[in-house]
Amino acid sequence: MKLPKYSSVSLCMILCALAVSSFAADEAADKPAPAAVPVAVPASEQTKASSFEDVEAMKKQADLAADNKKKDAEAKAAAEKAKKEAEAKAAAEAEQIMKRRDKAKEEAAEKAQAALKAEVEAHKAKKEAEAKAAEEKAKAEAEAKAAEEKAKAEAEAKATAEEKKKAAEEKVATAFEERFPELAKAIADANLSAEKKAEVDVLSANLMASSDALNEVTAREAAGNAQPAEKLEAEIECLTNYTAILAAVPSPENETLLADKQLELHTAREDRLLLAQKEFEEGKIDSDQLRELEERYVKADTVTEAEPVKAAKERKEPFWGYKKHKPLPYLVIIANYRIPRKVIAEYLRTEYDVPYILLPSNPGKPSKDDQVYFSGGKKNSGELEVAMPAPQLSQFIAYLRPETVIFLGDESYINPVYRLAVPEGVRKVDFSDSEWKVNTARLDEFFRRTLKTNLSDHYLDYLQNQGKRNAE
Repeated sequence: MKLPKYSSVSLCMILCALAVSSFAADEAADKPAPAAVPVAVPASEQTKASSFEDVEAMKKQADLAADNKKKDAEAKAAAEKAKKEAEAKAAAEAEQIMKRRDKAKEEAAEKAQAALKAEVEAHKAKKEAEAKAAEEKAKAEAEAKAAEEKAKAEAEAKATAEEKKKAAEEKVATAFEERFPELAKAIADANLSAEKKAEVDVLSANLMASSDALNEVTAREAAGNAQPAEKLEAEIECLTNYTAILAAVPSPENETLLADKQLELHTAREDRLLLAQKEFEEGKIDSDQLRELEERYVKADTVTEAEPVKAAKERKEPFWGYKKHKPLPYLVIIANYRIPRKVIAEYLRTEYDVPYILLPSNPGKPSKDDQVYFSGGKKNSGELEVAMPAPQLSQFIAYLRPETVIFLGDESYINPVYRLAVPEGVRKVDFSDSEWKVNTARLDEFFRRTLKTNLSDHYLDYLQNQGKRNAE
């Protein structure tokens, strides 16, 4: 736009006028506008007004240009700001992307490292398992080889031991046969079970040992280095083993030999007890030692015993009047009190053919005046009852040849000396509970495989009947 040409004075005036008018306008803006007063404008003033309008137009144009410029600057600044913000945002996003990429790389690296580590550990575990399996296999092979070698060595040792044992047994058997020909023949003729044969072998070994001991004492006696009591005790031990073997292999042919050996045994016991009495009187032993010897060797009456035994040998029958019989599977020994005899022993005898021996009622040391009673089984003797002096109990039990002797009652009822009357090698069983219900139950269990008794029920029936009678 082209501006009209003015003189410098006029232009100056115009600018001053603009400044004044601007100042006036500012003041007018600050002050309330006065009421408009119509004024008549002269023509010259109209020219000035026209110039003023041009200036106003120019001012407006300048203001508009300034505004436009300002807006352009602001737009440019906003654009630059937006650009910077965009660039910052892009940079931040790029940084985030880089961080995510780095994190992804790290995670991938860690995952790869973990996978590699797992693979290494799996390989290591596999190798260790293979090594362990190989070690166990080698160990098992070594153990198997060692076991095989051990078994082989044991088999060889066993074979050698069996050969030695067989040779020793043959040697012992030969020595036994040479030393005890009659007894060796009795054993050979007997039809023994494996269990009985083992029992007889033990008794035979005991007899050989006691015979060696007797020979040694006899040799020392000849040299003056043995006491009479030593030889008597060695003889008693040897005769006890001898009679035990004869009792274990009973036969009619051996009855006379058994009676002879029993007589020798009781004579030796009597001699030992007489010697003990003499030693006591001389002060060599005290009363306790004498009592111990009396309990060990049941004193027998020589006069009442020797003659009947000789008569029995002559007629080949026992002097008690009890008939010949097979060995007894069981023999019950009780004392003279009510329940075990009346309820248990009698029931076993009458129902299951088990005989019993009734001891004296006093639990003290037996004397020659005491009597014992034998009640035979219904099949063996027709319920025969035999009475005899207590000192003959050992002989009578040996004659009965029981396989098992059952004691009913503890030591407060049955004196321990009576237990010594049972020959060596005979099985002894005790039922000595204070409660007879327990004893009957134990007896039923004991006889479960053989007689299959029902003593418990019988005893309970007895108690119920007793209760009814008492109530009546």
